[in-house]
Amino acid sequence: MTTFLGALLALVLWQGVLEALGNRDPVRGQMADAGGHRVRMIVSGTSGPGPTVILECGIGGSTASSWAWEQRAVARFAPVVSYDRAGLGASDPGPMPRDGERLVTELHTALEHAGLPPPYVFVGHSYGGLLARIFTEKYPDQVVGVVLVESSHPRVSPSTAPLKRYMGLLPLAPWAARLGLMRLFIAFARTDADRLPEPERREQRNYLASSRHWTGIVREMEAWGPLTSPEAAKTHGFGARPLAVLTAELSTKHWDGWTALQQETATLSSDSSHEIVPGATHGSAVTDSASAAFVSAAIHDVVTAAREHRRLTDVAAKPAGGLSSTGH
Repeated sequence: MTTFLGALLALVLWQGVLEALGNRDPVRGQMADAGGHRVRMIVSGTSGPGPTVILECGIGGSTASSWAWEQRAVARFAPVVSYDRAGLGASDPGPMPRDGERLVTELHTALEHAGLPPPYVFVGHSYGGLLARIFTEKYPDQVVGVVLVESSHPRVSPSTAPLKRYMGLLPLAPWAARLGLMRLFIAFARTDADRLPEPERREQRNYLASSRHWTGIVREMEAWGPLTSPEAAKTHGFGARPLAVLTAELSTKHWDGWTALQQETATLSSDSSHEIVPGATHGSAVTDSASAAFVSAAIHDVVTAAREHRRLTDVAAKPAGGLSSTGH
């Protein structure tokens, strides 16, 4: 028993040293006030015309790292901002509960303090799709377009498949990270983060090994089903704003009912397209360079439609191999 406790203590201390060393790395971007705490924001492309593109990640990610390929591409034609929600990545922890209403309010506050005024095109991946609905509902005069990549749906939450099978283990993740088990896992397993360029790849891997980051994930997951999903369900859609819905090809093949939910999401606007991202999974739809090119082209279309006051279905700027748009 003494040997076991000694080994356990050594693991905890070693993980603490590694996390401390990782925290000494310079934080890219800027820290913006989000209402009494700071969030890390990466801003680029500010010399270009608006609207400003907001990149929002799913559960478990660091937006400022996860959207690396898209941020590089979008900065060529529009101002773009990615950020880490409070408690994730390099951002400070935020007050509880970590529900959608609080998250979008904090984002809006941070945008103001970072000097990024509207109008905005909101781009959400997975859970970020729920936040896109809530942000648009809360600030309707400031959102002029939306792109949803593998968007979550209010009827899908941690209590439903395919997430339900993992929920019992999730609260153990911060403890596993404290023991260094998460760091050991990502050292040998290939994750979606490995598809990212540097330095974002290294950042994301460090965050996925961090007990602090996993604590932030757990707090968001706890609010998802009882709070965030009902908040998103009460929203009224996107009206006539240009809306691009992108669905990963492998999700359509492996998740029963997912395609129907994505098609339903596309009906949230009277000016929408729904496309399949070839060869993509739920995560790689954002982190893989080829998939990111497809996503960036969709963002370009929505920005162009909003900027020129044209219908999305009249804007044609798809990458080679892209599928045809379907208007609603």
